[in-house]
Amino acid sequence: VHSKGLKLGIYSDVGNKTCAGFPGSYNHYELDAQTFASWGVDLLKFDGCNSGTLELLAEGYRRMSLALNKTGRSIVYSCEWPFYLRPAQKPNYTEIKQYCNHWRNFYDVYDSWRSIKSILDWTALHQDSIVKIAGPGGWNDPDMASSYTSCLFSCQQLVIGNFGLSWDQSVTQMAMWAIMAAPLFMSNDLRHISPEAKKLLQNKEVIAINQDPLGKQGYQISKDKDFELWERPLSGRAYAVAVLNQQEIGGPQNYTFSLTFLGNGLACNPACFVQQVLPASRDLGFYTWVSSLSVEVNPTGTVLLKV
Repeated sequence: VHSKGLKLGIYSDVGNKTCAGFPGSYNHYELDAQTFASWGVDLLKFDGCNSGTLELLAEGYRRMSLALNKTGRSIVYSCEWPFYLRPAQKPNYTEIKQYCNHWRNFYDVYDSWRSIKSILDWTALHQDSIVKIAGPGGWNDPDMASSYTSCLFSCQQLVIGNFGLSWDQSVTQMAMWAIMAAPLFMSNDLRHISPEAKKLLQNKEVIAINQDPLGKQGYQISKDKDFELWERPLSGRAYAVAVLNQQEIGGPQNYTFSLTFLGNGLACNPACFVQQVLPASRDLGFYTWVSSLSVEVNPTGTVLLKV
């Protein structure tokens, strides 16, 4: 895997069995961590099935974190801790970030627009509690499916390059995952990926927004009928802005918004330069603080801007 320029991830579970019924890591955290390190693993996806009580769940996530660090190998620790806590209690994200590199909050993503839309809706609904904790070392993971065989190539993270999303919906997932400072994991069959999907996934301007060193997660700032306006503060006093058209029928629609909306009125004060990143890169020019900006957005599509 490493010889192909890729990273090696592996799956296990905090309980005595995985969600699919295979052996979990319960009471074997150090042994499993050492084994993964000896195999050259770069990421551990640690699920939360069959953990017993919430106390055992928390103890298992803490113990595996310490065991991974003890190996001396740099292994990204992907947790499902808040997802399993949330039905019963409010997750303590400060503690979760102390032990995990990123954590899943919501249901499995699938290769469908309905799934992508549900994740965006959930994130906007809960942004007041999850956005502030994200930052270098710990990130909200909009999804991350379990290890069922049926999910191979179709329900991990970025489903761009599979069959369920249209082109505009693929642009939306790439743009919005960058806005949300989400870990970017491809979930597709690299033997059959289209050149267009490959180009989108390798878009350096979008990846630069996603990996901006300021490390702040973006958030929804307005919703007007079918249109959503999101922003993400970037380093160098810049902002990434996404205009999402949730409408699923009809043709392209124009959306006009005042630049005074952005950055609590600071993003374009007294003036700013606006660049479109997606669906195609082009310069839109200079605008003043009191200007309005109009963009044309396809149904289920997104226009991603850098201001």
